[in-house]
Parts: sequence; structure tokens; C-alpha cells
Amino acid sequence: MQKYLLITGTIAHGALTKVAEKITNINLEIKSLRCTVAALMTTDFIAKELIQEGISCEGKIIVIPGLCQGSLDAIFDTVGCKVLRGPKDLTDLPSFFKTDLGDSQVHEKKFTPSPIKILGEIVNAPNMSLKQIIEKASYFRNSGADIIDLGGSVDRPFPNLKEVIKELKNQGFKVSMDSHIKEDIVTASRSGVDLILSLNAHNIEVAEELECPVVVIPDDGEDLNTLYTSMEKLDRLGISYLVDPILPPLTMGIAKGISRYVKVRQNFPNCEMFMGLGNVTELVDADSVGVNTLMVGIAGELGINYLLTTEVSYRARGVITEIKLARQLINRAMLEKRVPKHLDYSLLTIKDPVGNSFGKSELIDMQKVIRDKNYRIFVDDKIYIFNKLGFWEGNSAQDIFSKLDIKDAGHAFYLGKELEKAEIALCLGKKYVQDTPLRWGYFNSEVSIESEK
Repeated sequence: MQKYLLITGTIAHGALTKVAEKITNINLEIKSLRCTVAALMTTDFIAKELIQEGISCEGKIIVIPGLCQGSLDAIFDTVGCKVLRGPKDLTDLPSFFKTDLGDSQVHEKKFTPSPIKILGEIVNAPNMSLKQIIEKASYFRNSGADIIDLGGSVDRPFPNLKEVIKELKNQGFKVSMDSHIKEDIVTASRSGVDLILSLNAHNIEVAEELECPVVVIPDDGEDLNTLYTSMEKLDRLGISYLVDPILPPLTMGIAKGISRYVKVRQNFPNCEMFMGLGNVTELVDADSVGVNTLMVGIAGELGINYLLTTEVSYRARGVITEIKLARQLINRAMLEKRVPKHLDYSLLTIKDPVGNSFGKSELIDMQKVIRDKNYRIFVDDKIYIFNKLGFWEGNSAQDIFSKLDIKDAGHAFYLGKELEKAEIALCLGKKYVQDTPLRWGYFNSEVSIESEK
């Protein structure tokens, strides 16, 4: 097994040890050099200390703190070992060893893509131009949708429906049609649409004129007996279908809705099932990331094959991407037979998977050895900033900035920017690392799972 030598300072030694204990599949050795603050070490200093202290590096890969300045060649040329610059925050070491080691990487097991297909519904499509529909369809596909659903009008025909479907198909889209109007349903089927939404006892006769699978629902959205009757009729006609027992919004029967899915899955273990998530994500005053992840987890347990979603309201922007990431997270967890924790942090957008590294007492110790006027900013229960001249703390950027004597406009801008970022981190409980952007999960492209084809 490859051995790694972690270099640190005396103050961070204890914290690094605790983090390293959580990394059980790699042989790690920790060595603190004669420097209290790891970030103050340079690569020249590390190289000199390794030789002077007679530290054995043979056969090891050296990992130095991410904030250390200088060329890695200074260490390599001295001790002859491969050297890696680690993360800026020691709490990121587990993910560093998991994803950032290049040839020495601990490779993740490859998993098959999720069996769940995503339908992105273009709501009010009949009132949109062909150009607008193509633009929306392209956005949905780029976000992760497998099928573009054309949401029809309740009482008005879809103008140029044949032309719209033909152009979408020419551009490689899979297309479904959601309509209550018989003429539109038949036109869509004859134009090459891949799926029709949704049939029940009131319009099931049209199924005999269709050339594609359909989604079948209960007559009143709840009565499973009517759903089963429609399923039997489609079976007799030899028409393929997906079963949608209907999922109501929160506080409007979602628990009973989920129970209907459970009953259908128990009674028909091999049938393909369909679930619409728009009623849930669009109709609740809560961030959609967690809602979508929870619903995809439920869908995964129930063996749901297709998920329909929309991005109508402002709060629902990005839900297709969220469902795409959630289905891969849930699929991986189910394949590994584990809970979906510590597998991928892309859906942790507001809250962070780990907190800040140092408390006030450790920061005070750091400040005692600082010999320059450069400000160091940290976040714990408050915002802390210090240099050789002093140590300040506060709960807001304005509170702290007013205590500093800053003359240079450029320096003032820099500190204002960093302190504001620190205040956001403090308010949201996020990890703050000076000169590093806050992490927002998939919002700032922190996507670590394999890209889907």
C-alpha cells in the first residue's frame, strides 16, 4: 500500500490527526515541523527541515499544506520523493485523497447509470414559438432531461403541433405529449411522439388510434380501481403503458399518494411506473434541492422508471439538474446498499459537508507567532481577523472593518470582499477559507460524480 507523509505545523497537528483517523484505506504518517502555523511554511523551509530532522521520506509521497508557498521542486530535488500540494483546509483531506491524486488516486468503483428517466415539461407550449420551444428543449436536455414533454392546453388545440414534433425529432429529442384534446393526442402519435400523457376511463378509447406507449392514471386521481380497469383494457389492446397513481402536493394528500404508489408496486411488481414531481417542488416554500433529493430517493425505492418535472416558478429553476444529480446519488447508494451519505456533495448547496478547522484559542496561538501585517481571516462562532498588530473579532463585516485602520483603497476593497464572504459563511454555517470561493455544490460546478452520457 502506498504511504503518504503529511507535513503540518505544531498548532494543526492535533486537528490533522483527527481528520487522518477518518481516512482508513490509506497509509498515512503525520509529521509536524518546527513551525507553529503550517500555512507560513515555504517549500524551501520544508525541504531544509526534512533533511535537518532526518525524516525518512523513502518510498513515500509527501503531501504539504495547500497554503504553503513555493515550488514543489524544492522538496523533490532535496529528498527525491514525489510531492503533492494538499487542500487549503485540512478538513478537505478525505475528498482530496478520493479525487485529487492523479495517478495515485484511489479510484471509485464505476457504476451503471440510473434506470430513472427524466421528463422535462415545457409548460404552455402551444403559446410558444417553435424557436422558443427548441431553446427550452435544449436547456432541458443540457440540464439532464431524457425526454421533452410538450404541455398542451386544457381546451385549445396545439397549433403547428406536427411541425414542432418533427423539428424536435430532427434535432434528436425524445418527445412526449401531455394533452386532454383527442385531436392533439392522435396528431402527436402520428407525428412520431415517444409517449402520450395521460389516459384514463374518460379518454382511453383514443388508445386504439395510437402508435406509442401511454401513461395511465386513475379517473379522479385517487381511485386505484379505475386505474386497474384502464390497465386491463390497455392490456387487452396490447398497448404499452406506464402507470401513474398521481402524487399530490404537500398538505394535500402526498402521504396517501405515496401509499398508492406502494400498493401499485406491490400488486404489479413488474409494471413500469411514472411519477410527476412538479406538484411537490413547485408548490412549497422550501429550497428544491432537498425536496428533489428526497423524492428521488422515494422513487428509487419504489422502482419508478420515469420522473416528470417542470421549471415554471422562479424557485424551481435548476430542478432538472438536481434530479439528474439525485438519481445518480440514489442509484449509487442503492447499488452499494448504503445510505446516500459521503458519496457526493453536489447537492449540498447551502450547507457544507464539513465546518471550519480552527477555534478561537487556536487562532490566538497563531496570532502570537505572526511577524507581518498581512491580515488572516477565519470563521468559527464569529469572524476573526488578525496580524502581528492585533486580533479582532465580530459578527459582521461592517463590525470588524470599522475596527481596522485601512488607508489603501485596494486593500480596503480586498478586505471588504473577504469579510463579506466570511459573514455569509458565518450566517449559513459554511466553511470559509481566505482567498477561496465559498462552495455552493453544483451551483459552482462542484460535481464529482461521473458525467452522464
